[in-house]
Amino acid sequence: MGDDFGGDMGDTGGAGLRFGLLGPLRAWYGERELELGRPQQRAVLAVLLAAAGRTVAVPVLVEGVWGGAAPTDPRKAVQLAVSRLRTAFRPYTGDDPERLPLVRVGDGYALRVPRAVVDTAAWESLLAEAGRLREADAPPQEIREVLRNAQRLWAGEPLAGLPGPHADAVRARLTEQRISAEETQLELDADLGDRTDLTAQAEALALEHPGRPRLTAVLMRALYQSGRRAEALAVYEDARPSLPPDAPGPARLHLRILREDATLLPARPAPATAVDTWQTPDQLPSGLADFTGRAEEVDTLADRLCGAGGRAVVVSALDGMGGVGKTTLAVHVARHVRTRFPDGQLFADLRGADRTPPGPGAVLAGFLRALGVDPADIPPDTRERSALYRSALAGRRVLVVLDNAADSGHVEPLLPGSAGCAVLVTSRHRLAGLAGAHQLRLDTLSPEQALELLARIVGADRVAAEAGTAEEVVRACGLLPLAVRIAASRLAADPALTLAALAEGLRHQHRLAELSDGERTVEATFALSYQRLDPELARAFRLLSLPDAPDLPLPCAAALIGRSADRTDRLLEGLVDLNLLHSPRFGRYGFHDLVRAYARGRLATEESAADRTAATDRLLDFCLATARNADRAARKAEPAELSLLGAAVASPGHPVADGADAVRWMRDQAEVHAAVIALGCADPALPLDRAAELADRMGAVLPERTQTGVIVDLAGHIAEQAAARGEHGPLALARYLRGSMLWHINRYAESEEEIRRAVELSERDERTERVLAKALITLGSNARTHGRYAEAAEHAGRAAELFHRLGAERAEGSALGEFAFSAARTGRLAEARDAAERCARLMSASGPVSAAIGRYYLARVLRLCDDPEAALDHAVGAREEFTALQVTVFAAAAGDLAARIHAEADRWLLAVDAAETALPLARRTSANLEAALLHTLGTALTGLGRPRQARACLTDSLEVYERLGLEEEAAQVRALLTR
Repeated sequence: MGDDFGGDMGDTGGAGLRFGLLGPLRAWYGERELELGRPQQRAVLAVLLAAAGRTVAVPVLVEGVWGGAAPTDPRKAVQLAVSRLRTAFRPYTGDDPERLPLVRVGDGYALRVPRAVVDTAAWESLLAEAGRLREADAPPQEIREVLRNAQRLWAGEPLAGLPGPHADAVRARLTEQRISAEETQLELDADLGDRTDLTAQAEALALEHPGRPRLTAVLMRALYQSGRRAEALAVYEDARPSLPPDAPGPARLHLRILREDATLLPARPAPATAVDTWQTPDQLPSGLADFTGRAEEVDTLADRLCGAGGRAVVVSALDGMGGVGKTTLAVHVARHVRTRFPDGQLFADLRGADRTPPGPGAVLAGFLRALGVDPADIPPDTRERSALYRSALAGRRVLVVLDNAADSGHVEPLLPGSAGCAVLVTSRHRLAGLAGAHQLRLDTLSPEQALELLARIVGADRVAAEAGTAEEVVRACGLLPLAVRIAASRLAADPALTLAALAEGLRHQHRLAELSDGERTVEATFALSYQRLDPELARAFRLLSLPDAPDLPLPCAAALIGRSADRTDRLLEGLVDLNLLHSPRFGRYGFHDLVRAYARGRLATEESAADRTAATDRLLDFCLATARNADRAARKAEPAELSLLGAAVASPGHPVADGADAVRWMRDQAEVHAAVIALGCADPALPLDRAAELADRMGAVLPERTQTGVIVDLAGHIAEQAAARGEHGPLALARYLRGSMLWHINRYAESEEEIRRAVELSERDERTERVLAKALITLGSNARTHGRYAEAAEHAGRAAELFHRLGAERAEGSALGEFAFSAARTGRLAEARDAAERCARLMSASGPVSAAIGRYYLARVLRLCDDPEAALDHAVGAREEFTALQVTVFAAAAGDLAARIHAEADRWLLAVDAAETALPLARRTSANLEAALLHTLGTALTGLGRPRQARACLTDSLEVYERLGLEEEAAQVRALLTR
């Protein structure tokens, strides 16, 4: 590779990476955002990106990032930044050095990524395209659309927060480009005269960037076009002192305004009509006085509709679930822009949710009469009516609002042919087949908007008096405008009804019944959509509501409804298009809360108990089979370990590629698994063994504090059900699991109590011998945490013997690792080292997560055996492996170990760096680790001569240790604080 870089990367280098400079510097690999670290290393990355693949010498990097304030050892600072950036790219590169995009070339570095993966490339390409279109005298609408697409790339101030001369220069250049593009866009807006907010936008920009001639001129013209001639002239007088002398544009415009030059006004096409007597229809319904929120949607739709006049009819299609406020918004927007359509406004309710909606022919007949066509001249054929309708609208500026369309075919005959017209369509279905339409899906209100709507109807004082309850009411309404309006109308009609009483009614299972005001019901609105479903879609709709999870991935949904993945995909996408499901991200499907409540009502009525049990059985079977696949991929767990209670599964489950894929799957499905376990516990027709094992797999593959509390609750629920049903195996496993998870979140006394109960239960039955061995490990870990190392070694040693007899090598390795550490703390160093090395060997063959754990266990023991460099090598290696696998708690633990080893060798800077890197991970996963890292960090900062910062860290560490009841560690920190 030479220094000059260009062309496609192929399968190496930067393929799959994306970078954003038009805002804070960001990077992504696929859909995953990369953590780029501190501002200085981000600034180094910015310099390398600007070089577009060419080599940047270290002195140039230093000058660009630090300027005249370079660090003491600038070369080392650059090396450190590059090293951390390479770590940031690990999710992309994996362990393949050939994929590393950041490479050393001579005395510099190069970032080998195509220019196209940086957002500035798209920005500059669009600016160039707009320039070419202007030179070719393209229609202004076409040029403006290109500039709008360019502006959509921006996410804020370019390179926001980055230091250094290079970032400042790039920031200034890109900002100037953006302002210039905005000026061009505003000039086009003024030429077209179709922006109702042009004056406001031009004024805001002119205030933000004073002294710019083009902004001054466009503000003057916008004011003049809106009939504010005196203000337009005053703008020039105010701005003249700050305008550059070589900018004659505003002065010439000033003279034209004084002369009332009509060419400054936008042109309007001359009308041509196919009717003898034109009538200007005004069919828009009255808007709601309490219309609330939707500012962004109003602006988007108004902007699109006001763009009518180009080469084609502007069509905007607004879809959303029943009750979300589509009609209300459409009418509000139509009334907002009606003055831009002086030839009239047409409106029709197409009744698309009815079983037999009226055909377009009847609607066309009504439109033609409204436009002045003699009823006797209206042809009977729909196609002929459509042709006459288009002829009547030729050369006119008419707004057509088509509410509640059934499908694209329902709408197409009603579309005008004149480019001066605009159409706004609403539908419960996504009208994907409507060619050329701008699509906008309407979601529920924000909590703030829902509260504002409630207050406007009920009264602000009444809502303020019960503010907390008011928020509960709107959330119980699912933030759905119709539901909020119904709840508000009930409150407004009955002053004695308190928000607290209404909220109480909405807490129960039958809250849909509460959302009725006598005339309108939310349930009836959903029923209109449900009654149009074919039997297979209706069955899928009902069964998907069974688990109480926010959303389901496609494989789980397929298992639940008992169809192939392809067939399920088509069914679910159909429900999404009908706005009965939403898809928060690719391949996942969920309900709005109130739609789920409706679906569950249909489920209880139309599906038998046996059918509901069968669906739960299929989903539980699939989830457990996939969780076993994940455990096998992550830890190479043995078959017996994957089936602690011998539960049989029929499903092969979803394939899991590797350890990282396993962690990702189990993390993404955590809420689904919790819902499935709850279903399994609630159905007495299903034994509890699979539910208990699924919960245990969650704990095995996800050793994170974020999920540990959930698993504690699940295990407790399983234990209650198992005790009530007399299911001995699930009860023992649930007790062990709950105790293990309590230990991970530092609730040591409760943990020990649960584990001892699990040990007692397991010792009674040899079928739960594996549960006994796992419980003994946790019992030993608890003893170790409290400094009872001899007891800890005894429990761990017994567990290792049990696992060895059972032939569970990975589990035996884990037990040996625990034994080795506790034995070393009691002075049995040779025995400990031998056990730790056996641990690492056994676990190295058991998958990437287990191998990394084995290295971590070995590093702990080597440190105690006075072999710090070998210990450091294993600790750092384990930390990198855990980070790549996203096993956060162990990544933090390995980071703490590395920091301690550095501190014990008086390598204070390295200790600080290691501790600070691990501390955010610990704060997300383990209070014990957080305290340990703060202890290490305080020690290292003391060694660096920064006593105040050190004392703050040690004080925080002591507070956490005392809260956890870890007196030995707390005493060590107190000793440091009293020195």
